[in-house]
Amino acid sequence: MLPTPTITTLSIARLDIGHHLGFNAHIPVGAAILTARLDGRSVLFTLDGCLLQPSGDPAMLLGWLDGHLTSIGSTIAGYRLDEIHALLAKLPDADRSPCLRTLAGCGPQPLLDLSARQVNGRPLTFAEACTWSDIICTSIDPDARFAAWCRSDTDRIDHETQVDVIAAFRLVLHRMAATAPIGRGIAAAMSTHFAAWLRGTDNAAAQLHASDLDSLTA
Repeated sequence: MLPTPTITTLSIARLDIGHHLGFNAHIPVGAAILTARLDGRSVLFTLDGCLLQPSGDPAMLLGWLDGHLTSIGSTIAGYRLDEIHALLAKLPDADRSPCLRTLAGCGPQPLLDLSARQVNGRPLTFAEACTWSDIICTSIDPDARFAAWCRSDTDRIDHETQVDVIAAFRLVLHRMAATAPIGRGIAAAMSTHFAAWLRGTDNAAAQLHASDLDSLTA
């Protein structure tokens, strides 16, 4: 798939509320979005995030996502977009949200699902996919994240989610580079601008990835 002029990559911050009870139950408490927009011969990058406080209204998160995922001319990318859709669908009044229609593939925005599998067919987790691609991502301790959120330490979770959305965009570049020659050319050009942006911003998550890129070329 050739990208639209804008690639919007999404990562969701989740709490594992079933961890202590021995079952799998996650709820979304925030998101981070990295937007890459082709502008002539340059690429403009924007990194943004939204985290709910423990007393926050989930409608705020859905409204924020509505504003970022419904633009015409944007390809929406993320790891296991179907799982992201299912996670967000648990929120109150989610069925009225335009961003849910986008993630369901019912909007005009193309979707780029970054899901991957092993040779034997077993689905890879996001962390495994990043490891296989030599990309850093967040190693999340469910207990530490839950405790951080309960004490309103959302800056920490926001940082972790931004680290992961940058990692997801690096997976986008890997996917593009593995396609037709034109995809490889676009990925190479975007990678150059992306590396320059990472090194030029003072965002802590971006700086972490800049150091990771430098370590791969050292």
